[in-house]
Amino acid sequence: MAEPEARQWKDLPADLPAEIACHIPCLVDRFYMSWACHDWWISIKNSPPQRQLPWLLLPEPTTVSEHLLPGPDNMRRISFCCVLCNREIHNLRIKHDTGDARFFGSYDGGWILLAHGQTDRHTLLNLHTGRRLFLPDYLLCTAPGGLHPHAEVSTIILAATFSSTPTRTAQCFGAGIVETPDGCHRPRLAFWCMEGADGRRPVAMGLMENFCDPWLRFEDVIHHQGAFHFLTNLGHVFVYEIFKFEEDDVATRLEVRVRRDYFLQGPPQGFNVKVMALYLVESRGELLMVVRLEQDYMRWTYPRTGAFHVYRVTRHLTGAGLVQLTWTELPSLDGRMLFVARGCSRAYEAADFPSFGLGEGIYFLDDRCSDNVDMVSLAPYGVTHRQYTCSDNGRYRWVEGEPRPQVFQRWFPYMKYSDYSPPIWFIP
Repeated sequence: MAEPEARQWKDLPADLPAEIACHIPCLVDRFYMSWACHDWWISIKNSPPQRQLPWLLLPEPTTVSEHLLPGPDNMRRISFCCVLCNREIHNLRIKHDTGDARFFGSYDGGWILLAHGQTDRHTLLNLHTGRRLFLPDYLLCTAPGGLHPHAEVSTIILAATFSSTPTRTAQCFGAGIVETPDGCHRPRLAFWCMEGADGRRPVAMGLMENFCDPWLRFEDVIHHQGAFHFLTNLGHVFVYEIFKFEEDDVATRLEVRVRRDYFLQGPPQGFNVKVMALYLVESRGELLMVVRLEQDYMRWTYPRTGAFHVYRVTRHLTGAGLVQLTWTELPSLDGRMLFVARGCSRAYEAADFPSFGLGEGIYFLDDRCSDNVDMVSLAPYGVTHRQYTCSDNGRYRWVEGEPRPQVFQRWFPYMKYSDYSPPIWFIP
């Protein structure tokens, strides 16, 4: 029997490449498809990509490489886990060598937040364009409610977000949860303006909200309805609306309206309950709090995730006409896909991704060490060394039943540690 004659890609029916392109959601797969031949390139060009879900950016165990020495002319590969591709790993080269930088967040449009010196040289880098913007390394201390800046102090940014996508034309503010070398009597919150950040490093204004309560911790920050919202470890929310931020040779001036929302009911508490992290995420126009709990924490050196609870804000009017706030637990996710991480949580609708079998759930990454200041500030080549945990990633969902079963899909449990960064979500 004669061998079938080989046919070329261009001999395919004209509408078939376009139909195939519509069923390839991943940006990386679409890029490789466009290089197959001219007809495939045309099909990809004429078929706009679907909305993307975040990718899980996975750090390597170490920055030491046999094939790549750190340097300005080298390009380092970064591993991304694509959720739309059933967690397929893409090893991609990026335009700038991130070296031993610590990743501490991301923003829509391909931006990632880096600290090149672990504790300093904070940077905002766009992996699509290679554009690089400076972030603050220093802040001016300001007392609560007062606007009297003192001397500059160095700062470590642990989590941050922005009022909008940083551009050269629109005004953009940044806000972050920070740590300073001098302990509890230093600011925990910082604000800055991104204007001119492509040519100089901005100086942030720091607020000492924990001046009267040194045990108060800030867990997360989000920009919601025109203001920055900070979530505390007790479930309270501090809201900051920036009116003006000015910098000149004489002084830095910040005008901000502050509102502190205290909740009667906070995160779950009890002898057998250990809260790992709290997150804020905007979904369907409202603010949700996601509580992450430990599982059998006495059994693990680094306790892993055991459950999640999701709450929405409920307002009650008292007999005196006052508004009381409580967190009310949601009975179900109702089709939500919640990607949680400090400073960059995002919500999506499962109905927008019907053909990928993803479904509702809470998608989480290993941030157990992301706010561990002692680990971040270690000497790079000292006797002790950094071990950012990287194995507690996955998807969590509820199943109908009483009591309600909880189902985990754990991703990359074999990726134990990295000596330079925890994982982050990359929002393409």
